[in-house]
Amino acid sequence: MNAKRLFRFLPPFLFAILMQFVAFFTLTHAAVAPTGDHQALLAIKSMIKVDPQGVMTSWNHSLTNFCQWQGVTCGSRHHRVTILDLSSSGLVGTLSPSVGNLSFIRVFMLSKNSFSGEIPPEIGRLFRLQELGLHKNSFTGNIPATIMNCSNLQVIDLDHNNLVGKIPDRIGSLSMLNNLFLSLNNLTGTIPPSFYNCSSLEQVFLDHNQLKGRLHENLGLKLPRLQDIGTMTIFDCKCQIHYSIIKSKSI
Repeated sequence: MNAKRLFRFLPPFLFAILMQFVAFFTLTHAAVAPTGDHQALLAIKSMIKVDPQGVMTSWNHSLTNFCQWQGVTCGSRHHRVTILDLSSSGLVGTLSPSVGNLSFIRVFMLSKNSFSGEIPPEIGRLFRLQELGLHKNSFTGNIPATIMNCSNLQVIDLDHNNLVGKIPDRIGSLSMLNNLFLSLNNLTGTIPPSFYNCSSLEQVFLDHNQLKGRLHENLGLKLPRLQDIGTMTIFDCKCQIHYSIIKSKSI
């Protein structure tokens, strides 16, 4: 007996119960997709120690409304988090590794807060990420090499933190990157050769670090879209060399 004939011979009350079960199953399973985002957001909240502006007051355990939480924007189709912007909120804490579970996020902004500790490498799982803004915090440790997995990145803004170590060797794999801001950290080493593969770069700020070496002599040709590198100081043989965009275009 096929399904259509089975439904035809069901008593009305059994048919009604069956339809209620189907509706309940559909609704509960429709909510499964955003549950991971809900849990990730609560994990991020759990690492916040000070919230002077009360921006996370709305971040509670309600499953159905996290897209309405302050700083959270969801896509209309999948109801997944696409933007998380908590900039200038006075937040104090560390960044939870659970941020890596916000797999639909395109814009992630925590600028102008007081986050400390290391940037979790789990950020490298955010393959849709286009803008990463963590400037003016107190992040420490290295720039996670896993960030180079985020191939859609257009903006990396890590200015004004306490980051150390080298610029990741695979920076050149970010072919869509057009803004790179790493000033006012404690970065060391040289600019990796792959940097010059970032042909979409328009703005680069690397000043106030401890970088050494020379910029490529054909910088303007290697990075044809480059408009602004500010005042970049690179040390070579104990000589300070200041490059401006005018210099790069004239080479």
